[in-house]
Parts: sequence; structure tokens; C-alpha cells
Amino acid sequence: MAFSYHKPTRTFCPVCEELDKTIFDTPIISTFDGKASSANNFPFHNWYNFVLGYSPDFPNYIIKKYGISKEHIVLDPFMGTATTNVVVKNLGIKSIGVEANDFFIDVAHAKLTWNLDVEKIESLSETILSKIEKHLSKVDFSNTDGIGSLFDKKELYSYSYKDYIKDRPQELPARYISDKPYAKLIIINNIINQSIPKKNKEVFRFFRLALDSIIVPCSNVSYGPGFGVKKPKEDFDVMEVFTTKLNRMIEDLKSVKNSPGRETSYQIFHGDSRKLSQYIPENSVDFLMTSPPYPGDHEYTKHTRLELMFEKHVLSKNDFRIIKKRMLVGSTTNIYKECNDRINVAGNKLISEVTDEIQKRLDADGATSGFEKLYTKLVWEYFGGMSLVLSEAYKIMKQGGKFSLLVSDSHAFKMVHIRTAVILADIAKQVGFSNSEIELWQNKRSTSHSYNLREEILTLTK
Repeated sequence: MAFSYHKPTRTFCPVCEELDKTIFDTPIISTFDGKASSANNFPFHNWYNFVLGYSPDFPNYIIKKYGISKEHIVLDPFMGTATTNVVVKNLGIKSIGVEANDFFIDVAHAKLTWNLDVEKIESLSETILSKIEKHLSKVDFSNTDGIGSLFDKKELYSYSYKDYIKDRPQELPARYISDKPYAKLIIINNIINQSIPKKNKEVFRFFRLALDSIIVPCSNVSYGPGFGVKKPKEDFDVMEVFTTKLNRMIEDLKSVKNSPGRETSYQIFHGDSRKLSQYIPENSVDFLMTSPPYPGDHEYTKHTRLELMFEKHVLSKNDFRIIKKRMLVGSTTNIYKECNDRINVAGNKLISEVTDEIQKRLDADGATSGFEKLYTKLVWEYFGGMSLVLSEAYKIMKQGGKFSLLVSDSHAFKMVHIRTAVILADIAKQVGFSNSEIELWQNKRSTSHSYNLREEILTLTK
């Protein structure tokens, strides 16, 4: 089924009206038609496109503004697909990343390993592509049953595509990826596994990412930015997409052969950004820059659902739950009974004003669904979790260090306006940060109403 559109119960926002009248900031970047910028057109960043990611323009802006150099260490506590880390690596700056999502750990390692032998990668690529072509030529992709079916009544095939879909995970049904594209992905998967020893981690990750990055384009899934299922692609030229991606990645490796960042080191920790001091020594980091989840009800594991299952990081609903519990609460689907981050911001006036208005509108609308009942709890949990992140960041930062966060306002809950940067600045003051600055990065156009949402950079100083 396609995305189902539910008309919002409200489309008017008095906060937006007031902001339009009183604040005349010029955005730092101009965004075409109000659409958020993407990392998809940049080398290395485009190795894997994450729909909720951000452009390298953001970390580049922070680096130039504050004169970040090779003498500094940069941390992204919500690393995601390593956008910040790739930017600073290209400048020869050491970085650290903390990430809760297992699949993003794989992505980041692949995108940050630049010292591969390109000639050997090219040779191995040719070998692997040749093996895939040869194997695909032996597979019957018609809808006839059984092994060895006839094509044009002349050529006898060795396999049927149905041989490769027998063991597909229950959580990865044909609704998400049709049988024929799935079979082709499995064939490529098998040949990569057979051709590269897993002990050669760096090379293995490189080829795995080339495959993982094409899973969504080959599937029936799309993001808008929520998770949705489109009209099925009964068949798809998986080989062409894989070859194109692999060649693109090889060209990017060639482009950094003489880069100062080629040998620049990095560290990645698989964990919870609310526990930074468990991974990183106190008073050791110069700058933090990140784009954390927004209070917008986006469930981040959904956006890597196919890849997590394809790579067998997730084999059950409980496996998803384990990942989600490592994440900041930003969605009604990762609120659990034991969640209690809200105690860190209990009594915060700005948050109370938001949640009181949400509850008022829920009551007026007679909202009774399970998810709607969690809206106010989500907002408290989100800002409570971010309070922990800010407290932990304060511990590991050097005196005079800066923490820049790219965050967006939200209308996700009954059209109540949440000024994310303003509330976080208030929390940061309680944590101990000495100064805060808010800059308008860009105006993001919402698909459900006529207002622009402010995406802002909040910079905190220790």
C-alpha cells in the first residue's frame, strides 16, 4: 500500500505567525523550495543515503566559524552515517562517533576507511562483478516452477530464483522487497561472502556497503520521510544499480589518494549518547557537532529496517527493542514502561507550556488512540534524554569547548509548536553551559501545512 495521508486536525500556528512578524533572520543557507538539503551528492557521503540525514554544509560551517583544526578532536554523539566524521577526516582532523544503531556502525566504518589499496579493490571488483554476471546467467527468473526450467525451449538453467527466497526472514516479506529483486540481492550477498575473507574487515565492509546501499532502491519501500510501501517492483535491474554504486565508491577512494585525511584516525563507539562519559574521558574533547533526533515522532530503526534485517543485526522484534532502548526517545514507538528520562527536566516551564497545550488539544479533539496518549510523555522523555546528553557532553568537553546542535522546530503533536533550540538552550543553562547562541540555518517546508519550520544551530560553550 502507498503512504496514507491523514489530514491534520489543525493547520494554524500562532507561534509561527508571531515568529514571522517579529524575527527577520536570514537563513545561513538558501534551500530550494524549502526542501531540506541532503548529503547524497557529496563524495563518500553518498555511499549510503539516509533520508533523515543532513548536508556536510553544516559541519563545514561550524569548522570555519570556530577555526577547528588538526590540533582539535571532534565528537558527534549521534553519529548516524558519519557525515560530521567524514567532513573532519577530509581535513585531517581526528574524530569520535557514538551511535546506537548497529547498521550505522558498519556504514561509518566503511565511509571512514580511506587507506584501502585502490588497485586491489578495482581488481577484486572486476572479479566479483564477473562472478555475479556468470551466476545470474544461470538463474531462471521466469515464473515457472522447479530447477532447470527452459527459456525459449533451448537453454537449460541451473537454478530458479525461487531457490534464493526460501529462507528469507519473516520480518522481510515480499511486500517490502519483491521475490526477484530479493533473489538477486542474495546472489550478490553470497558471492561477496565467498570472495572476501571476513578477517579482511575493511575490504569486506566496503563491498557490503555497496550492496546494503542499494537495498532500498531495489525494494518497494520509500520514505516520505516516514516509512511507506509503494507499488511492488516485481523485477529490477539490481546488477546495474550495484555496479554503478561500486564504481562510484571506487572513484571516491581514488579522489583521496593524496588527502591529508587518508591516514587520519577515528574512533567509533557503539552505545548510548546519554552515557558519553562511559566511552570518552572527561575534559578530552574540543568540539561536539551533531544533528540529534528532533521531537518529531520519527522512529529511526524504521529507516534502516531492511538493512538491519538483511545484515542479520535484527532477527526478531526483541532485537529491534534492544536497539531502540539505546536511543533517545523521539518516537511514540520507542517509549517503554521503564523510560524515566523526564525526571531530569521535571518542572521545566517551557516544556510544561508545550505539553499542557498538547493535552488541551487532545482533550478538545477527544483523542483516544494509544499513540496520541503518549504525545506528552514523548516530549518530556525527549527533552529529559537530551538533558542527559548535554550533561554528559559537559563532562567530556574541555573548558572553552563548544557544542553545536542542528535542530528543527516541530509541529508533530496536534500542531503545537515546539521551539526545540530554545528549550534545549534553557536546559543547557541548568546543566552549566556558560553561553548559548541560536542561528537560523534554513527554513524547512512542511508537507502538512503552509508554514516554514525553522531549522536552527544551537551552539553551547563550556
